[in-house]
Amino acid sequence: MRHVFLLLLAAGFCACDLPAQEDLIPQFHGFATQAFVYSGGGNNYLGMNTSSGSASWSEAALNVNDQVTDKLRIGVQFHMTKLGQFGDANVAVDWALGDYKINRWMGVRGGKVKIRWGLYNDVQDADPGYPWSLLPEPIYAVDWRATNLSQYGVELYGKVPLAEKLGELGYSVYYGDYFYSSNDGYAEGFKEAGLNFTNPASGKTPGIDLRWKTPLSGLLVGGSLMVYNATGNLVNGTYTEPFTYWPTYYAAYEKRKLFLSAQYMTLIQHANVILTGQAPSPSVTDTRAWFVMGGYHLTDKLQAGVYYTNNTLVNIPDESNPANYYHDWVASGRYDINSYFYLKTEVHFISGTGLGFYTFNNPNGLNPQTKVLVAKIGFSF
Repeated sequence: MRHVFLLLLAAGFCACDLPAQEDLIPQFHGFATQAFVYSGGGNNYLGMNTSSGSASWSEAALNVNDQVTDKLRIGVQFHMTKLGQFGDANVAVDWALGDYKINRWMGVRGGKVKIRWGLYNDVQDADPGYPWSLLPEPIYAVDWRATNLSQYGVELYGKVPLAEKLGELGYSVYYGDYFYSSNDGYAEGFKEAGLNFTNPASGKTPGIDLRWKTPLSGLLVGGSLMVYNATGNLVNGTYTEPFTYWPTYYAAYEKRKLFLSAQYMTLIQHANVILTGQAPSPSVTDTRAWFVMGGYHLTDKLQAGVYYTNNTLVNIPDESNPANYYHDWVASGRYDINSYFYLKTEVHFISGTGLGFYTFNNPNGLNPQTKVLVAKIGFSF
């Protein structure tokens, strides 16, 4: 039903501005990747059996964009991902939208629209566009991506030139509905907490993103605020999360061959579970997460990079418990074989088990230290 809604919405955008330019043809782009992941320390990672080596991370996408008129663009991305236990071989729709450029400062998108939040949320579905195989797990968890990438709604966006020598301000304001994916890490986390939904939980996602392209060449600073809630029916009760405020702040600098970025976020979540015949069971978690990263083009084809990311639960009885934190040192490299094929390799040195680890394939418990090797080959066009 939601896919039918998207097609009707795109058709509505087309009808509003009929004189299309016939010489503009649709553009097709896509990619496919295959990864091998191995983890030392006896822990299985990201829903895969990585302690013995796993090739169960495959991904492919095809997007189609048609510039119908000078102001109107329509597009869709079809996507398939299999990440161990998560995802499946079926094709899903990452995003599908109509994009109407009102003037040089303002545009509007509608349909299934990617969420502009932080530096990378709206680009994490495009593996060829960045050197990392895994973006920082505390903020851009690959096992949560199916839930966090997009929403059904509208977005008002644009870029406003500021006074002379003050740079440019980009903005995004959005509102819509989102649905927890039924087969990603969020769903598994709920299941392992004893919460079994009859249908995926859902809610609203109003939010805003502001990013300032400063007068200093290559420097971008910004911040985002997503506000969301969630409700869902359990097999034996209900789950409710009132409106939660999810702010983040970030900066990026790019100059010639050098790239640097950093991001910080806070997330305080309140939830209430009411099981049949029992009193309400409220809970609250307070999470702080951040990363710093840098990369350098050693040659036209070879990039090297490092990052460190940290995720901590605060105001809890035992902050030293490995289940309550996650720290990851990462070193990576990317080599572009030609304009179509590329290779990525990276190593992770993880302390703590607060993210990315699941009980279903770690039945004997977890060690507090994990080393992870990721090797990936990709094809893009």
